Amino acid sequence: MSTPNAPSSSNLALALAEDRRRDIVRKTKNGLQAAREQGKVGGRRPVVDDDKRAAILARRRRGESIRAIAAGVKVSVGVVHKTLAASAEGNSADRLSAP
Repeated sequence: MSTPNAPSSSNLALALAEDRRRDIVRKTKNGLQAAREQGKVGGRRPVVDDDKRAAILARRRRGESIRAIAAGVKVSVGVVHKTLAASAEGNSADRLSAP
């Protein structure tokens, strides 16, 4: 049992765990910052390169369905949706900035 002046063992364990977590977060952030300074980029590589993007957009302009495009280009339906949405956003931004 703990007294008001002395921390219980569970409070001590919680404090130590919190300190450990803070150390891990700090070291992780420092490591990511060091990697950025060296020019390293983390994360997953994009599935769609410029060739696949062009093929997706061309097939859609020809009126192909999203599923047919996905099967033909060998990407998921979601990737086709994202590519088309990104293209639509880019086109609308181009139209807004055009004189």
